[in-house]
Amino acid sequence: MEVHRPKHPFHGFRDFLKEVGIIVLGVLIALAAEQTVEKLHERAIASDARETIRAEARLDLGFMRDDRVLEQTCIDHRLDQIGALLTRAHDGALDPPPSWIGRPTTDPMFMERWRSALASGRTSLLSAAEQEHYGLLYGLFERYDQHEAHEQQIWADLRALENWQGPLGAPARLAFAQSLKEARYEAWDMRFTATLALRAGADLGIEPAPSTETKTVPVCLPIDLSRADALRQLNAPLGEP
Repeated sequence: MEVHRPKHPFHGFRDFLKEVGIIVLGVLIALAAEQTVEKLHERAIASDARETIRAEARLDLGFMRDDRVLEQTCIDHRLDQIGALLTRAHDGALDPPPSWIGRPTTDPMFMERWRSALASGRTSLLSAAEQEHYGLLYGLFERYDQHEAHEQQIWADLRALENWQGPLGAPARLAFAQSLKEARYEAWDMRFTATLALRAGADLGIEPAPSTETKTVPVCLPIDLSRADALRQLNAPLGEP
């Protein structure tokens, strides 16, 4: 900032104070204008970060609501069917052996926009309450993503029951019983996490994104359906594990 010398010589202390006051007032006005521009810029950055994060969260919450909460009944029913099969068979043969176990739907949790906003410091421009609520929501997304991967591994073990030949034997029965126990826990944890996330999203006023397609859920198909018929109904371009 350039400060000009007075155009006229001072004619007393009062004139001096007047000139200084004009200079100080000009400096204060300039600083206030600069701070106003900076705050407006920060407000625009915060608004952009908020909308970006909310758009990403809407997708994740939509997956949780449409692909998890709505198919939970099918998951619990299939686990009960597997438990009944193992109880009836004990160490002997499955009667009848299941031809289709299926699996819960798996969806990726999108978190890159939130992580990018964190890394760039843009989340610091949000209010403390917003930072806390978004941090909680994305912590639940992270937990859901981790448990989802583990759940798919467990269901891969359970699918070994499909068309099982011969008696189970004690080692296989115990292994399947362990996988079933883990699958039940994961089903509970996934439902619990999804419920908390949907509540956290509602507290932030985030409406889950609606599903854009109607699809058949693998775990909802009958347990005695042949694999070939199941694959035809699923019409999955990448197939099923």
